[in-house]
Amino acid sequence: MKNVISTSNTAQNAPAAAAAVHSASPSPEVNTLYNSQAACLVFSCGIVFKVSSLPGLVYSEMRSDTLWLYLFMMALDLLCLAATFFFASCGADEKLSAKNSPAYRALSAVTSLYLMLKGLVYFVYTVVFLMVDLFVGVPPYVVVFILTLPVIYLGCKGLRGISRCAELLAPVLLFILLANFVFLETELDAGRNLPLKAMPTEEFFSRGLLFGMWLGDCFPMLFASVKKKKAPFLTLGTGISYSLVAVTAMLAVAMYGDALPYVYNMLIRLSGFNKLSLEIGRLEWAAILVVIVMAMLALSLHMWGAAEGCRRATGSPLPARLTFAAAIIVVPLAVPTMQDIIEFSMTGFGYAMFALSLSIAAAYFLAALRARKRRTSPADGGDSQTMRDGAPGCGKTHAEENAAPSAPAIHSCGEDAEGGIRE
Repeated sequence: MKNVISTSNTAQNAPAAAAAVHSASPSPEVNTLYNSQAACLVFSCGIVFKVSSLPGLVYSEMRSDTLWLYLFMMALDLLCLAATFFFASCGADEKLSAKNSPAYRALSAVTSLYLMLKGLVYFVYTVVFLMVDLFVGVPPYVVVFILTLPVIYLGCKGLRGISRCAELLAPVLLFILLANFVFLETELDAGRNLPLKAMPTEEFFSRGLLFGMWLGDCFPMLFASVKKKKAPFLTLGTGISYSLVAVTAMLAVAMYGDALPYVYNMLIRLSGFNKLSLEIGRLEWAAILVVIVMAMLALSLHMWGAAEGCRRATGSPLPARLTFAAAIIVVPLAVPTMQDIIEFSMTGFGYAMFALSLSIAAAYFLAALRARKRRTSPADGGDSQTMRDGAPGCGKTHAEENAAPSAPAIHSCGEDAEGGIRE
């Protein structure tokens, strides 16, 4: 009888133990994206600071090597992006979270801290340009609180809300940006971009790597699951986004030359030279709208990514959410001037963030390779399920997979019979 009772208690405790193991990761459908939504996030969140605040900062250190540094850093950023979506598409996050791996918990904690630091610095950049271009003469605390509310709301709302906003707004934002490029009318001196590599190699890297913080803007999507559609939306969106970054850097140097360090936001300055402004009035407001929307989406994505990393490290996203919210409210108001934070981001902190960005990308890439190898290995048995459309399998047994469905069944992992994501 005692053995029977012991067996019964063990059976009752098994679901609770399994729930505890999986508590570090939310249900798969909550963080699932289509590749079209991922492409919109790359455009809306991954390039905004590279085409707005960064050109003037880079030129202050690199001069005519600005475009060369942009090309070099874009290549590294594309490698980080490839590692991010390789990890997200092979279902490694769910498997590592289910195993409650100490190494993965530590890596998630580092990623969470990294995203909080980047989010804080990006928030300060956003506040600075808003105070220069929009809220002139307004007390800083007003700007901070106005920007904080939507960022925290979307960050707590989750990836689904952020991705839907990006999917809805990305075509409008892209149209406004392309209109600024197509109708640009100003004097350009492309020769200011030459020679591409004027600095000695040692000096180029010692100066250029100060801007290492600008890598890895899409790392929050490490904690998402990406489903593929037939069309290569992600490749197309990435190509468009990074082409805009390169063109903006080239135009910035060609337009402003040595005056570029005094430009706080390049996108807004580009809109001022739109020849349509002669017909319909000044168009800076459109560029300000683009930058504000893209910055809020990027900051919200960083907050969500930090919370998800904390969830996997500690079992709860609350510590990261509270820390992120407190940091973006308190730090900008506590420092003597916000320019101090901008200058700090271009010191040894930039070198550290550069090394950390590449290390994070390499670590997740190796983790994805290992998880993929184990999944395809016959020794794993039931764990080696085929991944459909880049998302983890639903965990059905062999008998359930061979059973003929009697109706358009709803699968257990939140997908209907046609592969859509269940609301």
